[in-house]
Amino acid sequence: MAGVTMLGETISFIRHNLSLICLFVAISCAIIVFSEYSESSGGGSTQFFIALYVGYCVQNTILSGTGRVQINRGMVGFGSYIWKNFLILLVAVGIGFGVPLAFGAASFSMGTFVLLCGGLFAIIYALLLALVGTWPTAGIAGSTSGLADAFARGQHGFLLTFLRLFAGIILPAIVSLLLLAIAASMSYEVDAVFQGGKISLLALALLIVSQSLGTFGICYASIVLARKFQISEGGPQGVTVSATSEISEIFQ
Repeated sequence: MAGVTMLGETISFIRHNLSLICLFVAISCAIIVFSEYSESSGGGSTQFFIALYVGYCVQNTILSGTGRVQINRGMVGFGSYIWKNFLILLVAVGIGFGVPLAFGAASFSMGTFVLLCGGLFAIIYALLLALVGTWPTAGIAGSTSGLADAFARGQHGFLLTFLRLFAGIILPAIVSLLLLAIAASMSYEVDAVFQGGKISLLALALLIVSQSLGTFGICYASIVLARKFQISEGGPQGVTVSATSEISEIFQ
């Protein structure tokens, strides 16, 4: 797919699989609403699984070149894709929250502590994905390459890959926070979907927007890693990854 940018490819993927993407967003929203309604804390792990499944579907579609998600093609490499991504996430969480705690960040206010750890986690997670993010992807492609091979792939064009992944991870979250801040500045209560025993339509709408943006970011980051793997393996050269590229090329 020469000449097609990764951002354009993400939009194209969503356009051709809109019904499935809408289903993923609806499921994610339903999980959050149910967790809030039942006052349970188990929704996070389910959301993570949904996010991984979205990423798997995206990468499987890109690597197979079908353009559309085909559920009936089976789930080759899905098991390894899950545990490898979970391991990467676990390392990022350990560093993102462990380092601030080790340097006494626990004495900060809760808001400052969460902001600090969240920002550090986003950086570490994007960094790890840029370095070894093609490790889970290799299983989908049927490759038996290991972590060392993924690290070797990650070293080439690392900076640009990192910036792309960081943008895909952090920008949707920033936009969502800005929308919440704007709503709060207009005296709207949007911190919870259920308010006074009733559903807040504004909070629900912002939740849908937030989850839609997050899903878009997942699709974009997944395509970045899938193309990174293909290029490293001598596949389609539609996207050139270069560590010396300009910052304006992050979304290409």
